[in-house]
Amino acid sequence: MDYGDVGADFDREAHSFNQHPLSDRCDPDTLMAAVGSENMEYDESLDSHKATKVVVPYPWATGSSEEANKLAADFCAAMLDDTNAFALYSNLYEILSNSSQSVPETREFLAICCARVAGKPDNARSARAILAREWTETPTTRVSDSPFVLSMLKAYVGSHQEDSDKSAFVKQISRNVEQLVGSDGSLGEVSRKYSSIDLVAYFFLDYALEIYDDCFDDSNPPNFMTEHLLNEFITTQPFMNALRNDCPSPLSLCLRWCKEQLRLNHPVALQDAPVQPSTDMRCWWYNIRVFCTLWGVMTHLVRANCAPVWYTQCESAFGIPPSELLITLSWMIRAEATATETDSIISDTELLIQAADGADKLLQVDESQLWIDFLERFTWMNELANPGDAERSFEATVQDELRKYVSKMLRVELPHPAGTQSTSVGEVDFYSYPQHGFPDFDINSQMDYYS
Repeated sequence: MDYGDVGADFDREAHSFNQHPLSDRCDPDTLMAAVGSENMEYDESLDSHKATKVVVPYPWATGSSEEANKLAADFCAAMLDDTNAFALYSNLYEILSNSSQSVPETREFLAICCARVAGKPDNARSARAILAREWTETPTTRVSDSPFVLSMLKAYVGSHQEDSDKSAFVKQISRNVEQLVGSDGSLGEVSRKYSSIDLVAYFFLDYALEIYDDCFDDSNPPNFMTEHLLNEFITTQPFMNALRNDCPSPLSLCLRWCKEQLRLNHPVALQDAPVQPSTDMRCWWYNIRVFCTLWGVMTHLVRANCAPVWYTQCESAFGIPPSELLITLSWMIRAEATATETDSIISDTELLIQAADGADKLLQVDESQLWIDFLERFTWMNELANPGDAERSFEATVQDELRKYVSKMLRVELPHPAGTQSTSVGEVDFYSYPQHGFPDFDINSQMDYYS
């Protein structure tokens, strides 16, 4: 996708998106109609209230073991330690399922978290059971408000079963797209359940459209343009109104917080880790250390009941854990910091100074451009790839140190502690596992919502 298309025609005073490149394939009138419509289904006057309304609350207290395990699960998911992330998330889901104080929104959020990290076959089976349990009443009495996301999650966990059938997986994804896109090429309702933007829905939409588009050739293209549909999704999300009205989002608040913390010269995380990265791996290692430094500060504040505003808003605004927002911005910050730098060895002090300068550069752009950059980076970081042998060996070493780090920081014992290695999501090829049949869970039932 050309992310310049996202806002090429959004011309609203200081937030004009048309400062940015416009793809030849984008129809300006389409985007303007979506953004400027007087008949949008959400109330602009309520946006500021929605942004602060907590809709993913947890029943446990600050400083509790459950809170520590949630922080650990988020960290492991961000660091691609899916084996630990799944075990922690699924345990928290069970705790909430047995709590009279839990609410459906929080259970659904954790169920989605479980499915997103269910890369191993055993975990995929458990994730399938969790999804079936959480939406057990659908479609007759409790229809999911995000049927496309639910269907994609079911296809995802099904793809990680042992037997292989790529064609069935692609067929299911194609069915999802065809149920979602109208005969005129317009986009059906995907999700607007969060107060800003449903980032999980955005990723799955982007991914599904890419797979579907690959099924066609130039002589027989689909009846839509992927860029147009992604534009349509983005411009009907509530965050667009906040952007027009200059309301700070958790994205900009988190970036500003990162800059402030990086200027405070905190001790850099993982100083004593016996990691000797190669030149190719050095940049990745520095990215991890910057993220872990910021995550450590964030964790201390959360455990002291002084969580940053962006942290408390993140899940209700974006549908992703705060650590995922933080790691995406950490990678963006480092990309800005190293745009003209080589992967040379630098001191911890230089690492923080460069990162702070990178954050400052990002804060200089208008928020519309920041969103374009963020969506591109978020999508890239959620794509799955197979690392080479050298990267896989280095990843195993780093994973061991990260497990030690999170265990020490939170005083928790991980289900799979340092010294036990497991396949991470970064080592799994999405296509190498098939969609598996769901005899106890109709994979298509939710898609009838669009019929």
